[in-house]
Amino acid sequence: MPLFVGLALVLTWAALALMLWLACHLLRQNGRTLLRIEALEADFDVLVSTLHKAGAPTFGDRSLAKSRINRNGLTPGTFAPSFRLPRLDGGGELSLDDYKGGRVLLVFSDPDCGPCDALAPRLEQLANGSAGVSVVMVSRGDIERNRTKVALHRLTFPVVIQEHWQLSKQYAKFETPMAYLIDEEGRISAPVALGVEAILELASAKPAALAGRR
Repeated sequence: MPLFVGLALVLTWAALALMLWLACHLLRQNGRTLLRIEALEADFDVLVSTLHKAGAPTFGDRSLAKSRINRNGLTPGTFAPSFRLPRLDGGGELSLDDYKGGRVLLVFSDPDCGPCDALAPRLEQLANGSAGVSVVMVSRGDIERNRTKVALHRLTFPVVIQEHWQLSKQYAKFETPMAYLIDEEGRISAPVALGVEAILELASAKPAALAGRR
C-alpha cells in the first residue's frame, strides 16, 4: 500500500511539473507573439497596399483606410522618432542622437527594391559631397543580401537594419525608397519624400526653401 501511495505522489508531482512547464512555455510563446503582432500587421497592410496599386482585389473589407497604423508620413516640425539600430558593417549600433546638431537624410530602403538600386550610388555621391547633410540608410531583411547590395554600390555611409517594419511604423510610411530630412534640432524638415528624384531634391533643398513645404 505505501508503495502505491508513493507512486501516486510521484505521478502527481510529475503531472504538476509538466503542467507548470507547459504554462511557462505558453507564456513565453505568447509574449513573443504579442511582440510581433504589430510587425505582422504592418507587413500585411503593406502587402494589401501593393496589391491595391497593382489592381488586385482586396481581402474582404480590409483596407488601408480602416487600418489603425498611420501611413501618411510624419508632419514637418515634429521631432523625429529616436532609434538605436545595429549597423550592417558590424560596428555596433547607430543612434539618431549621434547626429545632434547636424542635418540628416534618413533613407528607408530594401534589398528587393529596384529604385533603391538606382538611388544608392547617387546617395553615395551626396554623402561624399558638400551638401552639409549626413546620409543614414535604414534597410530590412536578410543581412547577407544587404551586405551584397552595399558592396555592389560601394556605399560608405552607415546602413542600419530594422526588424520587419519596426522603424518604418514609427516614421509612418512603409514604401521604399523614401526619406526624411531631419534638421539640426532633430525635427522633420519637410514632408516625406518618395522616389529617387524626390529624395535627391529634398537632400539638396536649402533650409529657406524647406520652410515653404511645411
